[in-house]
Amino acid sequence: MKYIIGKIIDFEVKGNAVRFYLGNKTDEWGWTNKNYKDRNGNTPDWLKPSDTYYGDDWDDCPYECNAGTVYDEFIYGTRTYYYDINWLIIEPCSGEINSPYCKNEFKSRKIPCVIVIKGELADRYSYKDKFSFWWDFIKNSDYDKQEVECFYFEDYLMSGETLETERSSITI
Repeated sequence: MKYIIGKIIDFEVKGNAVRFYLGNKTDEWGWTNKNYKDRNGNTPDWLKPSDTYYGDDWDDCPYECNAGTVYDEFIYGTRTYYYDINWLIIEPCSGEINSPYCKNEFKSRKIPCVIVIKGELADRYSYKDKFSFWWDFIKNSDYDKQEVECFYFEDYLMSGETLETERSSITI
């Protein structure tokens, strides 16, 4: 299996599974994957370098109702985490009817796209599922840093094969 190191350029959360889409920026092609092939295995005529990555309606709020996944031509690989069922997986729309965010805002790295609350902290606050609670908690509280993991757009991850860990199964 080929491993790639890439930056988070998008995400999907389904229950306690989180899939991150990975991209890379190069001098020649920017964020575009120059090896992208369409469904027929051909390089499309329209493929060109881009200085940014994006998807449909990434400038519309709320992102959870409007934004599509990052366009395929920017994806180099994916990494999927399968977290313990007792952990809390929080994204900016968690606990909101309509979040105030668009996906373009995640690119600024001012807020995380996913927060994972683990162990004792998840047990203690299992009823708290609102992003605003956890974002304030992270910014203003003294807590065990091992029990919280924040993922931001353009954080580095590696794609690859499945690993089993004590508390989670991780596909990388």
